[in-house]
Amino acid sequence: MLHPARFVCLLLPVLVLGQDYVEDHDQLVLGPASQPSKSIAIVGAGSGGLAILKTLLDLPAGIRQGWDIVLFEQRRDVGGLWLPDPSGPLPQPPVLPESPVYPLLHTNTPHPTMTYPNFTYPPLTPLFPSHEYVQQYHYDYAKHYGLLPHIELYHKVAAANWDGDGEGGKWDVELHELNPKAPREQPVRISRRSFDHLIVANGHNHYPHVPQWDGTEGWLANTPPGTPKREILHSIYYRRPEKYAGRSVVIVGAGASGRDAALQVGRTARVAYQSLTPNNEPTPGANVIPKPRISHFTNTSIVFEDGSSLEDVDSLILGTGYEFRIPFLSPPHSSVLAVDPHTAFNSTTAPTLISNLRYVFPLYRHIFSLAPGIPPTALSFIGLPVLVANCPSDVAQSLLVAHAIANASILPSRPELLNDLVSREATLRSEGLDPYYVGHRLISPSETDHDYQDSLVEYLKQVGAIPQDGRKFVEQWRRQGRARSRLLGRAWERAARLGQEREWLEGVETEDEWADLMERLAEWQRAYEEEHGAPPEQFVSYE
Repeated sequence: MLHPARFVCLLLPVLVLGQDYVEDHDQLVLGPASQPSKSIAIVGAGSGGLAILKTLLDLPAGIRQGWDIVLFEQRRDVGGLWLPDPSGPLPQPPVLPESPVYPLLHTNTPHPTMTYPNFTYPPLTPLFPSHEYVQQYHYDYAKHYGLLPHIELYHKVAAANWDGDGEGGKWDVELHELNPKAPREQPVRISRRSFDHLIVANGHNHYPHVPQWDGTEGWLANTPPGTPKREILHSIYYRRPEKYAGRSVVIVGAGASGRDAALQVGRTARVAYQSLTPNNEPTPGANVIPKPRISHFTNTSIVFEDGSSLEDVDSLILGTGYEFRIPFLSPPHSSVLAVDPHTAFNSTTAPTLISNLRYVFPLYRHIFSLAPGIPPTALSFIGLPVLVANCPSDVAQSLLVAHAIANASILPSRPELLNDLVSREATLRSEGLDPYYVGHRLISPSETDHDYQDSLVEYLKQVGAIPQDGRKFVEQWRRQGRARSRLLGRAWERAARLGQEREWLEGVETEDEWADLMERLAEWQRAYEEEHGAPPEQFVSYE
């Protein structure tokens, strides 16, 4: 149910800037001119969008006086991927669900390590909360800090084009106001607005990567009599393991969604297999039979790279990740971001921003566009890094973006920013990693996700944008808690089996108290495992 306060966003009139217009019932309506000192559009009300909105609003009033800041969210509420699809039948391919959330989803890292700084989860929140807690946390954050009046729900950014060059210009943004009762149907209104700055924070778990194998059409068309209709579905469509009761299932992948499916479906399926890339192990605690990568399909079987085959498979669940696509910046809607999985361009030769579906480049620190035709602060991204604690990482990025918008001179020149990017890509190569394959996954041994956050904030201190306080941005307890996620997950499972969750959670409210809880819980579990050994992991994982 939508809270009454959330309807405020829907009732706000569309503000018109310069020669903005509204298209309504085939009529073009020109709006009056208005000139804020800066105009900023944010796309997406997940953790990244909320982080940058709050950070911009936290700038001193004297700096942001006269700024127009608005966040556009096409869905019914804040929370990003943690907001489930509306009630009703799940869309079927090729129509995509709004969210990959499924009923049994919960975090695989303890929530204190994932929070926005100085804003904890409510008392008695389970240490590894289900998705309902996480979505509510984002709404509580938005409400507590007064962000809701700046958010326009059911507003889809359909296209964004840069009208200018590398020195300056404006964004021409086409907005579709959606019908809350039927958001997938034609918009109730189309409008255009112009902005100085565009901040993209719409996440990267929406466009599924579906591998292509020879023979899939023949295999799908030849379901044996008396068996369930064969299917190949990406995990974005996965909801409940009960669907697979009595079936033979192949789960492809060992990432977050692959691990979840293996743990859940392995308990209900007649038999479950997990197809893995070399050097990957089957999910700990999952009732699955490991198989190598799929080679191809025949009309009757799935053939694997080792030459083995399976003829009794009913369903494939593809835990194969997502592609970096941003339709409103890409053809046919825009020419800002080219999409080419086989591009020969690199960060120094790219004539525009490019996505090879794994990596958007050239970007400085995964944030600022270095495309030659757009000033770096005119287009920025929040939330591209993968394998991070999103909320604190989003805040670190947001601090840099907000201060750079306020004062672009804190950033080095574009050539210097590009040299930094090229140097970082070279470091990855020296570590045996291909930056154009690794993409935005922060897996470099030379710079962890926490190091990345610290470096962004430390830079702001060095240039005098924020005070020197002698502290790192990422607290030591966050580092330790995230590093101990698997140990703490086993501890929390044991506490749940013993019925002791509330006993552990009683009286825990502040960040320091949550940090102390994780320390005590880790010691409790470590002592147990020294005597009894580590039990199989059963908690559902998600990243």
